[in-house]
Amino acid sequence: MSSREAQPHSREWYARLAKELGGYRHPWQRSLDGPDPELVFDALLLEYLTPDTRVLEAGCGHGPDATRFAPQCARWVGYDRQPELLELAQRNAPQAEFYLWDGKGPAPSEMQGPFDLIVSRRGPTSVIHHLSKVAAPSGRFLYVGPRLEVPNVPASLHRVGWTIAGEWRVSIQAYAPTLEDWRLRCEFMGEETRQDDWQHHATGRGMPYREERYVVLAKLGNYDE
Repeated sequence: MSSREAQPHSREWYARLAKELGGYRHPWQRSLDGPDPELVFDALLLEYLTPDTRVLEAGCGHGPDATRFAPQCARWVGYDRQPELLELAQRNAPQAEFYLWDGKGPAPSEMQGPFDLIVSRRGPTSVIHHLSKVAAPSGRFLYVGPRLEVPNVPASLHRVGWTIAGEWRVSIQAYAPTLEDWRLRCEFMGEETRQDDWQHHATGRGMPYREERYVVLAKLGNYDE
């Protein structure tokens, strides 16, 4: 059975991505007409990293951000609900800490903060409900999602008393080069795939679509606090 035969974003599906792709990666090929839209998230993350920064990463996957950024901060703690991905993360980023948690119920005792920066790259938004317990008083929350709007993020932040300091919406022209890539992309995004769409809209570069990202930076309280 391949990852395509499991329900997308189920535990089995993530386990098979870990096995077949070596981590939580997009299973389709693509080409972009501009810079990767997640570079906004990267730039903001780097802006807040210092040798003293303590970071909590929600949905760390196989640890690509921990591998890249943990050496630049005092502490990097990641959690994920998928043990297969955590096993990869621990191998990829031995300088970071990783814990098994699904964001529900109390956090593992070893994962206690406070944290100066809480980040989620296309990961769970349930961490927002725990910000009051894990964030330092001057902490920041940084999130990037796969569409131009992720309505539950602003609403959830408002409910826990956090204010959006900045929002960025990035849309880049992209192409899925083959019908199989297009099918995999639609499956990943929970969108329907119709073969006649490919026949009518595919170009020499493949199926055109927009690669979108919604980036949010938030802090506790009002703007002037």
